Amino acid sequence: MFRLPLRCRALLLPFIVVAACSSAPYVPRSLDQDVAIAEYAQRSGATDGLKRFALANGYADAEWPPRQWGLRELTVTALYFHPDMRIARARADLSRAQQNSAGLPPAAGLRVRPEYHARELPEDNGPWTLGLELEIPLTSQGKREARVERSAFLADAAELDVAAAAWAVRARVRDRFVELQSDRDARAALEAQIAARREVLALVERRVQAGMLSAHELGTERLALSQLELARDQQASQAQHRLAELALALGMPQETAAAIDLRFDADLPVAQTDAAELRRLALGNRLDVHRKLLEFGAADAEVKLAVALQNPDITLGPGYAWDRGDSVWSLAVGFSLPSGARARAQIRESEAQREVAAQQFLATQMAAIASAEAAAAGYRSALDRLAGARRQLALQQEQEARIVRQFDAGSADRLQRAMARVGSLAAGGAVQLAQTESRQALARLEDAVQRPLFGDFARIPDMRLAKYQQIPR
Repeated sequence: MFRLPLRCRALLLPFIVVAACSSAPYVPRSLDQDVAIAEYAQRSGATDGLKRFALANGYADAEWPPRQWGLRELTVTALYFHPDMRIARARADLSRAQQNSAGLPPAAGLRVRPEYHARELPEDNGPWTLGLELEIPLTSQGKREARVERSAFLADAAELDVAAAAWAVRARVRDRFVELQSDRDARAALEAQIAARREVLALVERRVQAGMLSAHELGTERLALSQLELARDQQASQAQHRLAELALALGMPQETAAAIDLRFDADLPVAQTDAAELRRLALGNRLDVHRKLLEFGAADAEVKLAVALQNPDITLGPGYAWDRGDSVWSLAVGFSLPSGARARAQIRESEAQREVAAQQFLATQMAAIASAEAAAAGYRSALDRLAGARRQLALQQEQEARIVRQFDAGSADRLQRAMARVGSLAAGGAVQLAQTESRQALARLEDAVQRPLFGDFARIPDMRLAKYQQIPR
């Protein structure tokens, strides 16, 4: 029976130990759909993970869950529950893992070469030769540094994607919140107008019965009242749809979101529209601008890598062989000889990619400035329309006040007073519509500069302050 000599067994032992210690076990990851559905159905403001996340973002223990929910509370909830945040965080973790892998040196190899000799020799050492060869790749430092630099830029870009996902989640919640506030104010305005129109209709009906007015005036008033009632019913139906959209934006069941007591601020937020300040905010806050800058850094690192690939890779191959009683030591040196033409082509291609990244960065900068200026112009225009609507309301209220005084003095009748009230309420509805347009214009300005302007946050919460709730397995 053939046995390895003690020297060969001692040479194999370290590699066996290293191979045994470096193996990582397989960790299974399964998904249970039923458990995930049950977890979704139980989501609410009292969820333990959500409360920890809220406490990490400045809320006191006694303040959560809140009795009334404003934009800030809704945003915190959406940032915790919405699946887009978990996907972005998982992608960022993947990029960090790839960054760690990029900095590792290439793995060494080991080859075992047993040989059998058919020719017998006088020495009684057996017909076997056992050879061991190591393969140690020596990569130039420039290549490894370029790969690490490129992966670092891409990992930072993935972290920016987490912030971009957070902003998108917050923007969807904000839009639904503004729409729900608009629906509430519009319903209140319509209810007031309907009540005033019913009073007018009752007065017109009495005058028609007395022969003071024709049936045409009565039909006109009935049509006006019917149109207001139809608008109110449509507004109520639309509000239900808005609640469903809010639940989707929060990542919560619809019935849970419908039970939330929303708190709306009566005052309209006012933002600065100075052109220089808006440019500063857009260039400093826009995540797409920062991402394009990181993409340019990754493209520049790609150029460095293409330049470094011109250098040959060296492989050292020390070996040992036990050749029928004789110890044979060897050292092999291998070179990879890159093609000069191919290397130059890769450099030109990477430089062209870098130029594309540079132009994309500059274009994104200009687009950010232009969108901020356009959004500011739209916001100023909306504020001007709101101011005009308020002036018209003030004039209508003055007219109503005069008619009320005339009524008290006996020089105006009830129908004139009721019609003046209808006019004031209609002007108030126009103010409410202008307020909605101003909030929507402010939301577009927020998106243009990517900075909260509704007073809910000074900045979007840091998503690393609390651990995410994992999807049930």
